Amino acid sequence: MIDFRDLVKRGVHFGHQTSKWCPKMAPYIWGHKNGIHLIDVAKSAQAIERAAKFLEEVAAQEQSILWVGTKKPAQITVETIGKKLNMPYVTYRWIGGTLTNFSQVKKSVTKLLHYEDILAKSENFSYTKKELNVFSKLVGRLQKTVGGIRSLKWPLGAVVLIDVKKEDTALREANIAGIPVISLVDTNSDPSLVDYIIPGNDDSPKAINFVMNYLAEAVERGKQTAETEKKKVIAAAEAKKKAALEAKAMKKEEAPKVAESKKEVKKVAPKVAEKKEASQEDAEKEPAKKAAAKTTEKKEVAKKTSDKKEAQADK
Repeated sequence: MIDFRDLVKRGVHFGHQTSKWCPKMAPYIWGHKNGIHLIDVAKSAQAIERAAKFLEEVAAQEQSILWVGTKKPAQITVETIGKKLNMPYVTYRWIGGTLTNFSQVKKSVTKLLHYEDILAKSENFSYTKKELNVFSKLVGRLQKTVGGIRSLKWPLGAVVLIDVKKEDTALREANIAGIPVISLVDTNSDPSLVDYIIPGNDDSPKAINFVMNYLAEAVERGKQTAETEKKKVIAAAEAKKKAALEAKAMKKEEAPKVAESKKEVKKVAPKVAEKKEASQEDAEKEPAKKAAAKTTEKKEVAKKTSDKKEAQADK
């Protein structure tokens, strides 16, 4: 859990003037002092934790997260986080259609990559110094606008904004595209289009840095879990392959033995057949033998009786 004192130290609890407030932010306002609204740090901490948990899940699914902060206090923080996490970011100006018409915006990215390639391989081309200077200026301009979104991949898992009032176009585009939005929302902004509201000071560099770095740490954890899952899948696949190879090797080893046993079976088969035939013949002869034995018995009995009768007649 975030320590409330850390939020107070960074000035996350400071809102805007009481005269310039949005009534929809009323649930997050603790009170006011010297005409300035004070945000409830308990709710801010809770919201940061919730947003961090969601971003960790998104990163664990290997989905990209777009970081947007074009106002001066947020530019350095957003750029460093984007580069550190190897994720897309916007710090100079939001180009309309980045989320809703990316196929057109991608043309500018392609243009940037083309001119960068020309400057990198300038020795191989016969361009004049003036032309190369024009190209370098173009590259500088394009790097400001689309340099951060060259690594933008679809589908996007989430969009992180700083100041929804300033990034109104980005917020609306994300809503149209159906992408979840996490944003640092001050007391003068409308939070109705934001999915994960983080009530806090969006003008202080310290406050922005603290909140964004906390979210970035959660994303890093999510990326680590994704990597471990990948390793597990690879290990399981390798184990499966190994088992299949071992089974094949076992089959190869057993093949000669099986062949020998088949040969033995073939050798034994005629003898078994002969025995069967003999047994069948015996079975067929048995009734005849029994009948012959009975007839001989009857003859013997008849002979004995006739002998007895003859003996009695002589007497």
